[in-house]
Amino acid sequence: MKKTAIGVILVFALALGLSLFYLMGGFNDIEVNQENLGQIELSGVHFQGTPMDESLKNAFLTIEDLTKENKGAKLHTIYFQEPAGKRDTMEVFVGIESKWTKNQENLIYLEFDGSAAIVAEIKSHRFVMPGPEKVKDEIREFAKNNQMEEPDLFIDQIIDSDLVRVIGIKNNTNP
Repeated sequence: MKKTAIGVILVFALALGLSLFYLMGGFNDIEVNQENLGQIELSGVHFQGTPMDESLKNAFLTIEDLTKENKGAKLHTIYFQEPAGKRDTMEVFVGIESKWTKNQENLIYLEFDGSAAIVAEIKSHRFVMPGPEKVKDEIREFAKNNQMEEPDLFIDQIIDSDLVRVIGIKNNTNP
């Protein structure tokens, strides 16, 4: 009797977990396509340090404020070096499209050729979104299957809390 009750509870918990995962978009495919994005012009803040550093938080707050001021502006991040832990060094650029920052003098400017971009679109809740390496691998696989140059720079474009575009391009500049 006890084994049956435990079995029913386990099956119910598993079904509930899978249902939540499904409802949050955990089974959604990563949509990958080639797009001509033209020149990608971004303005923002470059940060190098640890994830616990207050200036990283301030960089995100500065850019998030600009996105709120400009309807249609999207937050972009470029991780040049991702941290393995809370105390490891990271290097990230946090920015938005330069067209929204014409009067900002304290931001740095980056420009990339997006004419042969490979774009992965992920539609799912952030708790069940695939990890960055899985998305990068999907982009690399798309490039390989379509005889395209493999991207070595990935720009995350946060459109909404449950919609992210990862733009893979060949970096021909040194930021």
